[in-house]
Amino acid sequence: MTTRYSGTDRSNPQMVDWTADYREQDNMRFFADALAAFAKAERGNGGLTAIGLVGQRDLPGVTMRWAQSVLRWDLRPSLWSHAFLLAEPAAGDAAAIGGARVREVPLFERTGAFPRPERNGVSDGRLDLYRDSRVDANVALPTIEMSAEEARKVAEQALHPNRDRIRYNLWEILGVWETSLWATDTKPNPLRQGFPVCASAFIEYAFEAIALDLSPGASERNSAPEHLWNAAKWWHGTFEKFDHPISGYYVTRDRGCAVLDPSELPDTVPPGPPAPPSSPSPAVPPSPGPRRRSLIPPRE
Repeated sequence: MTTRYSGTDRSNPQMVDWTADYREQDNMRFFADALAAFAKAERGNGGLTAIGLVGQRDLPGVTMRWAQSVLRWDLRPSLWSHAFLLAEPAAGDAAAIGGARVREVPLFERTGAFPRPERNGVSDGRLDLYRDSRVDANVALPTIEMSAEEARKVAEQALHPNRDRIRYNLWEILGVWETSLWATDTKPNPLRQGFPVCASAFIEYAFEAIALDLSPGASERNSAPEHLWNAAKWWHGTFEKFDHPISGYYVTRDRGCAVLDPSELPDTVPPGPPAPPSSPSPAVPPSPGPRRRSLIPPRE
């Protein structure tokens, strides 16, 4: 269950911490600047197949982060609760890239759409769904170097999530995680039962198109966003040996996994003053209605 040792004590110098500069910035500013940095360095295929990692502070996000503590040596909650794949190239300022399409298997759809079983639970979202730095406090955008043809293969695989549904039945696994969330403390941790987190498992499935294992640190086939982060930070030597070096940028605003109060969530309507008591309506006597004809003859 615990993550394997990578063989190095030196973290990936190409995963750059931007926390100091972006702590108070909107997440879209971070994504736009990270994509611009990739383009300037001629890396990342224009953002196509870049991996987004998100560490959320809402109740589902905090639940997912604590569940992954079993994968960490320090037993602390993970920085990450969700992962997505950038499904198209993206460039420009924060406003321009907001509509960039991401492909993902979220625990709950922020668009409000019901997940589709015929697509194995995979849905298309937008990058600006992860704009709010209060809820999505931790963000990262690692990219794996590959040829344009390899990037096309990964993106094409992500379009067909049913090709290996025997090994990647994301729809059923999504139900396992939702049950664990809704029935907290009544179900065991799905990771301990061998169930991967759907979001990261889908990304691993996509990269199998180029025979690349994204979680070399996993001791079991129970993929999680923590494994993707561990690979980017500590298994960089292995990826370099296979000519697929990893680089990227990240911001961590909430390392302690603090859940937001309901009043801090963006869709919460603050309670107003209590409504004044309404005056009672006057009593209305019931209507006698039409008289019914008696079937009993009157006495004489």
